[in-house]
Amino acid sequence: MSEMNNEIKDDTHGRIESFDQSVRSLERRLRAVERRLSIEVPPEDSALDSFDNTEKLLQQTRTEISAVVEEFGSLKTGVDDLKETVQESLRADMDKMSEMILQLESRLERVENQNKITIGSIKVPVELSGVVGAGVLLVTGTLIFADRWDIIRSPYFSFGIAGVLAAAVLSKFYLANKTKD
Repeated sequence: MSEMNNEIKDDTHGRIESFDQSVRSLERRLRAVERRLSIEVPPEDSALDSFDNTEKLLQQTRTEISAVVEEFGSLKTGVDDLKETVQESLRADMDKMSEMILQLESRLERVENQNKITIGSIKVPVELSGVVGAGVLLVTGTLIFADRWDIIRSPYFSFGIAGVLAAAVLSKFYLANKTKD
């Protein structure tokens, strides 16, 4: 996406430089026309020569003004095209950013509600491994209270506790990574 933005920026910058050069060229031409129009004819020139020179100068000025008007028209067209291109690219970028923001909002909401259960209208945070650990401690305490040391010392009891805690971690991992439809 940033590569496309760089290309658009480079294209836009190039077009702006081209327009700037065109405007400078037009300014130079207009100054030249202005200088020609302000030339004074010496009094010793005959009226006929002066008229011919003025006619030639007028024709040349008309030609240059026509060229300037055409260049201004093409410049206006170029500016309009550039404006349209920039607006389209901005709209596309804004649409992409809106989609990304919506995706981030849904992900954030999912993460915020990940470890919560609803009791009535209240959302209560719950840590699954903590609940399972508390259950294992309750079972162990009950066995100690019942004086069942033979079960507590058994390797199956230790493996059972490890299995229950592993299942709690795996189920939490699954719940954290599942996608809502």
